[in-house]
Amino acid sequence: MANAPGDDGYIVLGVKSEKGKPREVVGISGHHDSADLAAIVNGVIEEPVQFEYYPVAYKGIECAIIHIPRSVGRPHWSKKDFGMLRKRVFYTRRASGNTEASIEEIRQMCLETIRLSDVAKRKAKKSGHVADELAKLDLEERKSRMYEMLQSISSEIGLSNYRLMVYKRDGKEEKIGALVGRYSDKGKREFVVFMHPWSVKMRDISATRRRLMHFINLRNATRRALKEVERLKVSTLVHVAYKNISTSGQERRTVDGAHTFANEIEEDWGRIIKWQHLRVEMSRYEFFIPNVSSREELKERLMESVEWGEKNIKD
Repeated sequence: MANAPGDDGYIVLGVKSEKGKPREVVGISGHHDSADLAAIVNGVIEEPVQFEYYPVAYKGIECAIIHIPRSVGRPHWSKKDFGMLRKRVFYTRRASGNTEASIEEIRQMCLETIRLSDVAKRKAKKSGHVADELAKLDLEERKSRMYEMLQSISSEIGLSNYRLMVYKRDGKEEKIGALVGRYSDKGKREFVVFMHPWSVKMRDISATRRRLMHFINLRNATRRALKEVERLKVSTLVHVAYKNISTSGQERRTVDGAHTFANEIEEDWGRIIKWQHLRVEMSRYEFFIPNVSSREELKERLMESVEWGEKNIKD
């Protein structure tokens, strides 16, 4: 599925099928940890495959769904013989089932996913990119560590005026995002950076936007708060995730009720969505930076996104 072209793939565990069609929900005996499954799969497959494991229940019967996002690292192949997989054989998914990929299909995978600039960057990357600095942390620790990384690299990439936004609800505090600014002779630009400690779905993006709007609406009318609100209202939204980010279905939504989807752009460092105001000639941008697991990786890719904003976003 990761090698196949098209949209994301899904595997449903606990459903009995006949001739490729689901017939009966039979359930499974137990669940697995995503990290353990990833270690097994990526120990066999060359070029790590990104996927998520979700436990689900249907009428009291335990099942599971494995989500395989569209891969930007194709082609993937087996490093050794493993079950039905043969070493160094490329497989793909067709309507008829799993099969060996043709030479033309393999060539197409490479053309779609490998650029000369990517190869140069891979050679130049530091060892810090390889090490996963966050793997052993739980979600809250990982989130805190990601914000610490952001604060520590801000000045190194020309970002200043760092301000951590904390959302208070039911006596608990939750980090929403961090407000940072880029001020240079090229202009003034504000960014709100959201750190997501795991994979990001559409509902997570929507929830983050709602918390931001709630945070803005609750600010007290002090001079400092009003200044902060003005910064937030013009900020570019930046989502940084420890794993993958799904932005499917964005074209059917609005970012804040006032902007509608205009365009989506792919870059080496991540993805950009441009939102156009419904009534006036004004645009807003949202950045998505997936699979960040080290300080150096965050530094490089955030710097690239900020530089893209300076070059392409007009005041």
